[in-house]
Amino acid sequence: MEKSGANVVRTQLNGEDPRYWQIGQYGVIGDCRTAALVAPNGSIDWLCLPHFDSQAILCRLLDADRGGFFQVRPTEECESSMRYLPATNLLETTFAAESGQVSVLDFMPIRNRQAHETLWDAVAKFTPLSAHHERAHIEREVGNDVAAAHRIDRIITCDSGEITLAVTLKLTPKYATETASIDLRLEQGDALSAILSVDNQYYVAVAKVMSSQHGVDPSQTFEVDQRDDEFRSHIVLKSGQRIGLALNFARNEQEADEMLERLLSRDFDDDVAESLVYWHGWADKFAYRGPYADMVLRSALALKLCVFEPTGAIVAAPTSSLPEGIGGERNWDYRFTWLRDSSFTLQALGVLGYHGEARDFFHFLHDLHLRSGSDFRVMYTIHGESDGALTEQSLHQLEGYKGSQPVRIGNGAATQRQMDIYGELADAALLYAEALGFCAGDRSRESPRDLRRLVSVIGDFVADHWQDLDRGIWEVRGPERAFVYSRVMCWVALDRAMKLASGHVDAARLAQWKSVAGQLRRQIEEQGYSEDLKSFTQAFGVDAVDAANLRMLLVNYLPPTDDRLRSTIATTGHILNGDSALIYRYRSAEHPANKGDEPATDDGLRGSEGAFLACAFWYVSNLALIGDLDEARNRFERLLEYASPLGLYSEEVDPKTGALLGNFPQAFTHIGLINAAHQLAMAEERDRKTSECD
Repeated sequence: MEKSGANVVRTQLNGEDPRYWQIGQYGVIGDCRTAALVAPNGSIDWLCLPHFDSQAILCRLLDADRGGFFQVRPTEECESSMRYLPATNLLETTFAAESGQVSVLDFMPIRNRQAHETLWDAVAKFTPLSAHHERAHIEREVGNDVAAAHRIDRIITCDSGEITLAVTLKLTPKYATETASIDLRLEQGDALSAILSVDNQYYVAVAKVMSSQHGVDPSQTFEVDQRDDEFRSHIVLKSGQRIGLALNFARNEQEADEMLERLLSRDFDDDVAESLVYWHGWADKFAYRGPYADMVLRSALALKLCVFEPTGAIVAAPTSSLPEGIGGERNWDYRFTWLRDSSFTLQALGVLGYHGEARDFFHFLHDLHLRSGSDFRVMYTIHGESDGALTEQSLHQLEGYKGSQPVRIGNGAATQRQMDIYGELADAALLYAEALGFCAGDRSRESPRDLRRLVSVIGDFVADHWQDLDRGIWEVRGPERAFVYSRVMCWVALDRAMKLASGHVDAARLAQWKSVAGQLRRQIEEQGYSEDLKSFTQAFGVDAVDAANLRMLLVNYLPPTDDRLRSTIATTGHILNGDSALIYRYRSAEHPANKGDEPATDDGLRGSEGAFLACAFWYVSNLALIGDLDEARNRFERLLEYASPLGLYSEEVDPKTGALLGNFPQAFTHIGLINAAHQLAMAEERDRKTSECD
């Protein structure tokens, strides 16, 4: 694989494909309900339908032999080129072979909801179904501004010559524990359809000839070879001919039959047009005008793919168990909404002018009925469930990506105590309120929905529990500690509560919050700073460095002129620095760079991990804020080289090989990129104004 041109990846397909593609070679498509990963060989290797947290029906990403896939590729050797259509999440793969060239446009249809699609329409159509399908039914009909088809479209166009394509669909429901039955139906020579089912779950697959270009006769015969749990078709296309493929979720058998008929008569070009209108309309609201705008927009589009439109929840990533170290056990399910990650996402999108996602997320929180601080959970499902719904399980039937075991679904961190989440949520609430003018100007008398009550609940809880030990931002599976970053964010929670709820709570509560905030500052400065290290530490009594403390400056805990803060930035860069601008989040006991002379972090896990990309972007933001603009820019541009050829990032990177590690695409990393670009733009503007004054 090689990078060629802006946001294009070219791959030579010769002979057999690798068992596992590099994580960074995948493209991602989605409909703000779920997402799919597309490999350079035209294979969709990960898909959960209808939602992010549904059981995977395509999972070759996690088991090259057992996992299902949906592939379109030429039968001969060729070169593939993948790119996104500009300002969209529609992915085009071009296969150039000796006999001809063919393009495949992959996307999940999405459009702005029509005004007449109301609650009453949904009620009229509703029939009692299982809880899983009931949710899919309701969310499809009402409650959000964006309509989705729960479908993947693949539009194939022969650009030149004549080329033979192999199409393979192998469905492996329930993470490859079940085999789908296939009801294959042939349609008059120019279409092929099938209904696949298992345990009352239904999927409709259609292949049909579309209108031909250049006046070429569109008639086409599909040759079909069905083998157990998969079927294959060979299709010969001549220049100008087009084929449409679709894989659609259906709620029940009746809908599957009806959907099959609709898809056979549907013009897939209408899906393309509607989806382009949606994504271009969303991209048109992009308000960023600084440097690196193309990469920032791609990051914003990646974040939008992580939004679950029906509820406003935001997943950390649309995948599960892509490893932080190949062959290791640091493999997690990220298809849930973390309060922390979601808060960061809202802040990053807000910088770019997107505030609707924040509105929807705070509505999601409102619907959780959080009456006290003890009601808050670290994470929720995209439907707002917690605790038991997130129970962590290991899927022993799956090999794991490149043999990385275990494959996990659910997440054990759901039951942890992580005190930093209160500060991050309160900070996001204040930024949203300020951005929309609730705290100043003409809207000062309006009340943003429940935000003052929300931060008041947070303020009261933190005032009573700020000394609780926790497992911190990194969700360590070692012992609970007094993490410095958690204490800083407790201070942030109180600070934002005082600013947002001032005038709406009684003086005694405000006085208590102010008193506790003062105690927190004194404690952090007395017990959280090491004179030997010249740095704030990871936890009280632990002289280890933690990149989480780079966020102190980003949340305005201390000013950029503070000597302790500046020395913390320098020490962090020295101790946690990796090659070429990379930063580790901390040094684990088995970290490859440990020399035995630096305190290590007991995170309760075996093995080591890659460099943490979000931390590297935090470091860039810190450098920009303290005025080291040249170094900040240099590091930022080196970090851009770690992006996938399509401009996407996972959570970590292997410093030795540059390979991306962890779930993909990772919201945390794209958030860091957006904020770092924003800080660079602001720093450059300050420099320009200073130069003009001089």
